[in-house]
Amino acid sequence: MIIIRLPIWMGDIPLLSDEIHWFTLGDKLAEGNSMYVDVWDNIAPLSAGFYWVIASLFGTSQAIFFGFAAFLTLIQSYLFNLMMNRSEAYKQKTFIPGLMYLLFSNLSYDFMTLSPTLISLTFLLFGLRNLLRMERTDVEQSILNTGIFFGLASLAYMPSFSFLLMGIFALATFRVSSFNRLFLAFVGFTIVWGSYLVYLYYIDGLEEFVNLCMIAIPDLKHDFQLTWEQMLMLAVIPAVILLLGMFKTFSYNAFINSQQNIQQLMLIWVITATLSIVFSSFTISYQLILYVPALSFFSAHELLIIRKKLLAEITLWTYSLLFLTLMIGTAFDILPKKIASPYQNAWATNVPDLKEYGDKLLVFGMDYKYYKDHKLATPYLNYNVSRQFFKKIDNYDEIRTIYNAFEKDMPDVIVDTNGDGQKLLDYITIIQKQYEKVELENGLIIFSKIK
Repeated sequence: MIIIRLPIWMGDIPLLSDEIHWFTLGDKLAEGNSMYVDVWDNIAPLSAGFYWVIASLFGTSQAIFFGFAAFLTLIQSYLFNLMMNRSEAYKQKTFIPGLMYLLFSNLSYDFMTLSPTLISLTFLLFGLRNLLRMERTDVEQSILNTGIFFGLASLAYMPSFSFLLMGIFALATFRVSSFNRLFLAFVGFTIVWGSYLVYLYYIDGLEEFVNLCMIAIPDLKHDFQLTWEQMLMLAVIPAVILLLGMFKTFSYNAFINSQQNIQQLMLIWVITATLSIVFSSFTISYQLILYVPALSFFSAHELLIIRKKLLAEITLWTYSLLFLTLMIGTAFDILPKKIASPYQNAWATNVPDLKEYGDKLLVFGMDYKYYKDHKLATPYLNYNVSRQFFKKIDNYDEIRTIYNAFEKDMPDVIVDTNGDGQKLLDYITIIQKQYEKVELENGLIIFSKIK
């Protein structure tokens, strides 16, 4: 893993816009602010907690995020290999599942950063482990633990909620016929979410959480940081490898019933991962990391089924070279001239230097790149959810709330990428008088605080 990732770690790879988003969020929380109360964002709370702890203890940088991501990936690989051997998913005990997991965890270079999806995947694997070890431990406790881990996974990345449904379906199909036992998975999930909602109620953040993360969902614009065509460009090689592994596995007839059940479970995993991406409010390549367990599982089966060792070695090296070429080529933009890097819209590039105007920013728009080397002022980090409330500026209570937020944490610079900043200031003239409008050379409109 280190050898594969070293070029990325040492290379001059641009920051992702989302990475700046997470840095800004972590720094804001590290100042003592509370999520959903002092910071308006619809990112899942457990991931926000990770960014808060990291920002508080280590600061925020791409290198730190790469380091924590590598650590989580190693844990996931070890756990995946261990659970497959203990559940006797293969006809022999082997390190190949763990090896394939480490290899496929580098399919896209943004798999190497600390994304909410990567954090969530750690808990999903613990939930999968409980599904697989059920016959060797207390059934009720394993089912309850499955619900708890899937609940934690959805607290890290909310679309992971769909894996609870996968777990219940798998239990009903392969393991458990009692409705009372199946209900334990939902109880475990409810314990996790119920505890967090009680905490939010205690800090007076429950209403804001519901508004930002639930009620606002129908009105959110889908954030295509990568288009479906760009996602397909990154996914086509892994998809072919996955299909070949599945075909080889399901056409082999020497598996016992428990092994076939695990294979069917991993097939359901693929379907669930697809649903979690489709129903997400954004599209970006690090979401594809949810396929890594299934991809590793079926590829390991394919390699172990091949009887000729030389052919298995050739297959392994072919797969490795294919996805390494894809990863390096797209990360460093080493592609044919007619093919643009799929990350071109996700990279935080071409950011004007606003340091001369001040350190604290508020951005109207989904361009997190402007927060690079700056701090967030006011709670309005995620414009996709905040704009639902900016639309109500003809309401007195809403204007008062916005005014109080400005007064408490006044921005040095307001970056207006879409004209909504001008509309807001026109309504709240007492704030507008404290700023002067500036048009930069590239046409960007900002409002600089009068000193």
